[in-house]
Amino acid sequence: MSASDDLLRTLATPHPVYVCVGGEALLVREAVEAVRGAVLAGGMAAFNHAIHTAGEEGAVGFADACRQVPVMAAKRLVELRQVQDANVATLDALLAYVQSPVDSTVLLVSGEKMPAAVGGVDRGLRIQNAVKKLGLVLKLDGAGMDPASFARARVQPWGATIDTAAIRRLIELGGEDYDTLAGNVERCAGFVGMGGAVTVAVVDEVCASTALADVWGLTDAIVAGNRDAALCALHRLLEDGEAPHRLMASIAWQLRQVLLVQDAVRRRIPEREAGVKMPPFKLAAVRAMVEKRPVSPSAWLESLAVAGRRMNSARAGDRRVLEAFVLGLVVRE
Repeated sequence: MSASDDLLRTLATPHPVYVCVGGEALLVREAVEAVRGAVLAGGMAAFNHAIHTAGEEGAVGFADACRQVPVMAAKRLVELRQVQDANVATLDALLAYVQSPVDSTVLLVSGEKMPAAVGGVDRGLRIQNAVKKLGLVLKLDGAGMDPASFARARVQPWGATIDTAAIRRLIELGGEDYDTLAGNVERCAGFVGMGGAVTVAVVDEVCASTALADVWGLTDAIVAGNRDAALCALHRLLEDGEAPHRLMASIAWQLRQVLLVQDAVRRRIPEREAGVKMPPFKLAAVRAMVEKRPVSPSAWLESLAVAGRRMNSARAGDRRVLEAFVLGLVVRE
């Protein structure tokens, strides 16, 4: 039974605590959405939903939020996001709470991973062990997932089919990032409609010649340090209806590929040995760009992490976060 099956099986009568962590952002986000939808179904969500972000001032207040009484509902939902950034005080409060949770609240903890041990004390492990006694811990890193099976499952709700060659083409264009793959599969399925078949020709028409090519154009502008071109490419994508979260995932995957190409150039090793999965039509151009204008891996990765945290925060608009992220990369570089 998969992690998603384990989760769905519990949602009719939600557990008091869920921990959803892992490196596969799509899976974490969908698990969070499933819990949120189940707990807040039936209305009054605005009065029964609190969000706290670990690492931010006041995050420890999640425990007080958990003890509030639901308003005209059976349960209230409290989210503690980005748990990997939690400080010791927040982790201690989390451990104390999960050992004696409130029956009328569902606490949903999410992020990339549980924090590492501090001072010889592995609070993250203790929290997970406590949660397993009364709730559910999901580790969503995509291990064991098969991109082809994933793509076929994604077209089923649309009543469509997808052939193996089309899946290979999608992976060639966007890599094995499941967030990007899911978005592109669903766009293709929506294009062919009920009973339709997603083929290589469909992928090329829907993905290769439009959004993905535009995202590569945006990446090119970032690497080249061209502020105006980067903003034009970004605004065009957003105006065409690209969802900011999915666009962020595509940009992140492409930027990481650029860093891998640069690493291969510096180490004088084949790109494949460095883990590059960039489409062949982009590889030579990116190699030439990073040789001419090297980029800072630490700066890019830091910017990606900050933008990811802000994108998952209720306090900032998705479009504004994305624009600030792109501008920051161009200016920084």
